[in-house]
Amino acid sequence: MATEATALVTTPTQPRYGWVVMSLLWGIDLTTTIILFSIGILIPFLREDLRITPLEAGLLGSAGFLGFALMAMPASIWLTRYSPRRTTLVLTLGMGALCFAQALAPTGALLLLFRSAFVLLAVSRIQMQVILLQQWFQPRLYAAATGIESGARSAGQLLASAATPALIALLGSWRGFYLVIALVMTALGALWLLLGRDGHIVWSQAGPSRQVGSPAGVLGRHKALWVLALCQMGAAVAFAAFLTFYPTYALDHLGISLTAVGLLVSVFAVGGLVGGLVVGPLSQRMGRRKPFVWVPGLVLPVIYIALVRVDSIPLSAALMFAAGLGAMGVAPVIFIIPLDMRLSPREVGVAQALIRTLFPIGATMGPIFVAVIGASTGSLALGLTMVAPLALSLFIGGILLPETGARGQRREPVLKGP
Repeated sequence: MATEATALVTTPTQPRYGWVVMSLLWGIDLTTTIILFSIGILIPFLREDLRITPLEAGLLGSAGFLGFALMAMPASIWLTRYSPRRTTLVLTLGMGALCFAQALAPTGALLLLFRSAFVLLAVSRIQMQVILLQQWFQPRLYAAATGIESGARSAGQLLASAATPALIALLGSWRGFYLVIALVMTALGALWLLLGRDGHIVWSQAGPSRQVGSPAGVLGRHKALWVLALCQMGAAVAFAAFLTFYPTYALDHLGISLTAVGLLVSVFAVGGLVGGLVVGPLSQRMGRRKPFVWVPGLVLPVIYIALVRVDSIPLSAALMFAAGLGAMGVAPVIFIIPLDMRLSPREVGVAQALIRTLFPIGATMGPIFVAVIGASTGSLALGLTMVAPLALSLFIGGILLPETGARGQRREPVLKGP
């Protein structure tokens, strides 16, 4: 059943129930992120138990991103025609079932298969979230809501890196970790069945563009969407490579325990949590988006290279915090920009899907590249150093983008195609 609202209105009344709906979705986000970003901590256990090779480790790290690249765009075009509530329910319960399957996987190949299927469902569910956000929230709250969403994912990264070693130690194996997450995901699906709702209003700021034909047509009309999506690809290569292999590098290079490595990597998520919660509202207050894109593009390459060079744990922790702040702080701004452009709801979904397609392509390449360099040279440090400068793509894109913030819109037109 199609659910896109027929009336486009603006009203000063913000439905309170929208916070209930979105809070459940943010809980699912957090749990999904734990599955996606715990893989760096799990790889040492998987090497021992399933005898996975360095290449298989790279594929497991990349699988989470590749699934987004494959499914984000189809889901934004096809699944957004149906009830977000019902589709979210089916997808969330399916994700819970695939968590159980990962817990029982007897080989690395099957674990990779189940993990890949989990990600395909996860990115499809996120496309429903894009529609629900526009159904339940006024435009003035988009920056705050997007910041909370990014913060939930950073909190998931924090739990993935800090709590995973302790949970594995408590439960006795990595399989028990997956079983616990499966139970949590299934419980969230049950809560969504009880409390999840479709919204009935699509909020508008001074008249959104009218969708003509397929929502995918927006990609031909707005060049800025391609600049926005492409500028993340280089940064994604470095981001995914470091999240996948820095725990192993720190374990071998710094000579500390796995629990200490988890705590060190969790500092990245703390920085990401701060960035996700603060940067979106700050850009809204300033009325500017571009500085929050190009500044991280200048800073992140320096931070990543320094992480490989230093052997001080306190300094590494400070650098990890700064890396998280830069890498995750840019995310809410990237996703706010299509909302600034006053597109129709399904067009916003397609625009954000393009971002979720190209970013994972870069993120898929990162761990595989570092794995190949590490296998051929015996040096993870070399591979990590080689990918670090690619984060400059954010700087290039941030300069080329039009300013879509409230102040910039009064001076610059949104960049369009012919």
